Amino acid sequence: MNKGHFGAGPIHLDGWWNFDIDRRHEHCEQHGDVLQTHFDNEHFDVIYSCHFFEHLSYPVDSVECLNRFYKWLKPNGIIRMAVPDLELAAKAYANGSDLKFLYGADFKGYYHKDLPADRLNFFVKAWEHQCCFDFQLLSSMFADAGFINIQKRNANESLIQGFNHDRFISESLYIEAQK
Repeated sequence: MNKGHFGAGPIHLDGWWNFDIDRRHEHCEQHGDVLQTHFDNEHFDVIYSCHFFEHLSYPVDSVECLNRFYKWLKPNGIIRMAVPDLELAAKAYANGSDLKFLYGADFKGYYHKDLPADRLNFFVKAWEHQCCFDFQLLSSMFADAGFINIQKRNANESLIQGFNHDRFISESLYIEAQK
């Protein structure tokens, strides 16, 4: 089974083709810009991306990335994506949460003021995020790329046999779909 892990960063998944733009992540099988990379059509059975997609410029590069993922998946292949969950953070902020659940109460040094508005802004803009997504926006983009059976998932709940690789659980939106 060919499994692609795009935006692997420092995480190496055994049995997966780990791909990242940053060459400092030496454990990756391949480095490069996903928008400049070519795989044969219908190459992967599964594609997984965790906290990578929000770093692409929206909408041009993110649309192109989903189109590539669609082409690279085999028929009935599964894509699983995790992104920061805009709806989760925005609702919590609107309901008066201190938002410390996003990164933990001890997450210090990133804020000018350690206040909810500062934490929400950090969540949206940190680490060079280009866009934040909720399920409605992301699922609509998946549908535009041709994916079907688009579903919001819980952490480590997956159609991918034996999948248990989710990270950033307190802040993430998990979405799966099929080609």
